[in-house]
This record gives sequence, C-alpha cells and structure tokens, in this order.
Amino acid sequence: MVDAFPVIAPEYRGEAQQLVLNISRGFYLEEALASDDPVKLAELEARREAED
Repeated sequence: MVDAFPVIAPEYRGEAQQLVLNISRGFYLEEALASDDPVKLAELEARREAED
C-alpha cells in the first residue's frame, strides 16, 4: 500500500498531490513496516529528522 501513493499522486495537482504523497509519512506507515528491521527503522527516523 505504501508504494501505491506515489503511483496515485500524479492524478492530483498542487496541494492535493502533496497530501497523497505524504499519507504514508503522516501515518508512519513505513516505520510500521520496518518495525522488525532496526537498521531500516533507524534510516527512516534519520530521514524524518532531516526533513523536519
């Protein structure tokens, strides 16, 4: 499901497109998927901190 948002996003424009692109980030979906992988989880957390 996380991979679907970038595929769907081009169907939208402007702010709506950004909202679709940010769904997985906003709901921490990638982190939930990486909960069993400490290395991936650390990478995601570092990327989130760098973006904020």
